[in-house]
Order: sequence, then C-alpha cells, then structure tokens
Amino acid sequence: MKNKITKYRRLTQTFVFILMFLIPMLNIIGINFIKGTFYSLDVGDIAIADPLAIFQAFLVSKHFVLTMFVSIIIPVLLMFILGRIWCSWMCPYHFLVELLNSIRIKLRIKKKNKLKTYNKTNKVNIFRFSFLISGLFITGVVGIPLLNLISAPGIISSQALVLIKFHYFTFEIVFILILLIIEILLGNFFWCRYFCPTGTFLSIFRTKKGLHIVKTKESCSNCLRCIKSCPMGINPMTDGNNYLCHNCGKCVDVCPDNKKEDTLKFRFF
Repeated sequence: MKNKITKYRRLTQTFVFILMFLIPMLNIIGINFIKGTFYSLDVGDIAIADPLAIFQAFLVSKHFVLTMFVSIIIPVLLMFILGRIWCSWMCPYHFLVELLNSIRIKLRIKKKNKLKTYNKTNKVNIFRFSFLISGLFITGVVGIPLLNLISAPGIISSQALVLIKFHYFTFEIVFILILLIIEILLGNFFWCRYFCPTGTFLSIFRTKKGLHIVKTKESCSNCLRCIKSCPMGINPMTDGNNYLCHNCGKCVDVCPDNKKEDTLKFRFF
C-alpha cells in the first residue's frame, strides 16, 4: 500500500485532534472519565502529564511531588520504546502544519526557503537544546514556567477547551497564528526543528534501543527521496537515530527500493 505509514499516522493525528475538542464536550454533559488538556490529562484514575510541564513545576516549586512524577511515567515510557512519536503522530501543531503544507502543494505554492539541515544536524541540535536549557534556567530563576507559554500543543489544546466551554479564544491563540503564518511563508517545520521546547525535551528520552529508522541494505538507488521528504531535514540512511527524528515514517513510505526489498525501515535495537 502506497504511503501506508502516513495513512495510519493521518488517522491517528485526526483522532487526537478531534478528541481534543470532544473531551470538553463530554465534560459539559457530565462525562468526566477523561478530562484536561495536553499539559495534563486525567483518564479515570490515571494522570498523564507533559514531562516538560512537570519538570518546570519541580524547578518553580523546588519540591519533588511523587504524584506529579508518576504522571510522566506513561509518556516517558512511550518515548523510550517508540521514540518521539508524540510530535509526528499526535501533536496538534504538527498536524496543522502538515495540513498547511498539503494546501500549499495543491495550490502549487513554492517554499520561500528550502532549508537543508541533513549536513548540519549537530548544529541544529546544539541550537535547540541551548534554547531549551536557557528557557529552563530562566524558569528556575524567575519562578514561572515560561516554556508552557510557548508550548504549541499545550496552547492549542487549552484553546480548544476554552472555545468549547466558553465560546471564545484567549490571547494565546495569536502566538499559534503567528507561527502558522511563518510556516506558510518559510515552510520546513521551522518551529518543530529549531525551537519547540516540548519536542526537544522529549528527545532526551530517545534511545538507540527504541524504535528508529535503519538502512538494512548497504546499497540502494541513491535517489535521496528519503532526505528530501524528511520534515526534520536529516539523512534517514545514516542518521535514523538522530535526536531530530520523530519517527513520522515519510522516508520509509517514499523509498522506491522498499517495493523490491526492505531497504529503509523501522526497527528496534
């Protein structure tokens, strides 16, 4: 099946995006089995929280709270086992950016800036981790979880809740609109690639034994379609375990050699 992984990923993204609006709707009619936003979500008695939000809470409060720590176990385990799939399979911001890119392609609008980062991934990672560390340092100093204020998935999910329950948006939506406008002009997932603190923090939990892309054959047609398709600008043939990779599977879908024999694929260990 052509683009098999992408089709499954689109279904997952769409489900999560709809669920983001469905949760507050259920809460309004008194169904509270599931409640919250992507900052913190309660499913029955199970609490699931954004690891970055919890880490900032520890920095601000200067106290370790066991219940808060327990709430990050599921997402952290998910990252250990499946890699940074939150970003490409579930993040509402990534979903919106891909939607914009699809519209751009259909309208035949060319990207203004074709960034090639596969030969400078180390510099990109240094920049994004430096941005994250700087934000965490300032958070600890001023005592305010500043990175929550620029968490695209957290903002989008909280705005969905406010819209459904109170029928308006707050000023935070302006930040998301600005990012999306820049994405339209520049493309290349600039926020996800260089700045997103949530994605960068989740990268810490990526391991070589977890799910990642590998080239299983020494030789291939060398068409470079995998590199051209990668939203994070890496070379999947040599860098499938890079911190930038979020296991979207686009490179696997577009690889023509996979039609004949497994050449580029997902693998554990």
